[in-house]
Amino acid sequence: MIPIFPNFKKIDIKDRKSIESYTSKYPPYSDFNFTSLWAWDTNNERMISILNDNLVVRFTDYENDEPFFSFLGTNKSKNTAHELMRFAKTLSISPTLRFVPEEIVKSLENSNFIIEEDRGNFDYVFSISELANLAGVKFKEKRHSVNKFLREYPNVSFELKELNNRDTCEQIISVLHRWSEKKKLDNKMHEFKHEEIAINRLLESVSDNKLIVSCVFLNKEMIGFSIDEISVGGYAISHFIKADNSYCGVYDFLNKKIAEYLMSNNILLWNWEQDLGIKSLERSKNSYRPVTFLKKYKISLTCEK
Repeated sequence: MIPIFPNFKKIDIKDRKSIESYTSKYPPYSDFNFTSLWAWDTNNERMISILNDNLVVRFTDYENDEPFFSFLGTNKSKNTAHELMRFAKTLSISPTLRFVPEEIVKSLENSNFIIEEDRGNFDYVFSISELANLAGVKFKEKRHSVNKFLREYPNVSFELKELNNRDTCEQIISVLHRWSEKKKLDNKMHEFKHEEIAINRLLESVSDNKLIVSCVFLNKEMIGFSIDEISVGGYAISHFIKADNSYCGVYDFLNKKIAEYLMSNNILLWNWEQDLGIKSLERSKNSYRPVTFLKKYKISLTCEK
């Protein structure tokens, strides 16, 4: 059971059903998705509560680990926002609410709040059919990339695997390490310091997750993987995707094959989560032509400025 505010509990793997009873009412915002909440609790500090029958989450910032509050739900939303801001001040936490979904922001209109778009935390949403087919001028470069990859690596294969397979898990970690070594060479590891912890948390809790694990193999060696989840409203969510990009085109090939599989299962939209304001991620995700965004906002009080 999730406690009633102002009481909180640390998020637990057993909280999936309780959390999804709230998240299932809204588009699948990545930050409130249970798998994401669990896996990215890399400091074991994420906490949850219920206020006015809304789900409240105490997050920690992905980059600086500072705590902040957010909530999901439109019941007495103005009162909920005020209560969380007041409570944050008593704990010497920033009273600015973050990751607040657009649906909740609409219920806060005509109030004394300052509402600001949090562009770096918008979730990118893509058309499954577009990424499966890569048709037309706007996907010309991606289409050529996939075709070139297949010409250069004719022995490549795409396979779906189970995370409860030890060999698969070991190969996933191997790919992750090869990917991270490249990031070290590029001096970019500061952007991804929690990622290995998050993937390991996911692997350790596999029995409680219904995930799609897609892998690319070349001569029986894994060179790329993706971990996705089918969500509500015809969506899938991409949790992790990593590859040895010394194989040029591997990401484009992997994304196309996953999209083909998702389309065969009548999934329409694919949430690739946010770019965190990282320019390389922003460029990469925009190159796949998002069809919309799940927008999130920062909420603060007028008197704070």
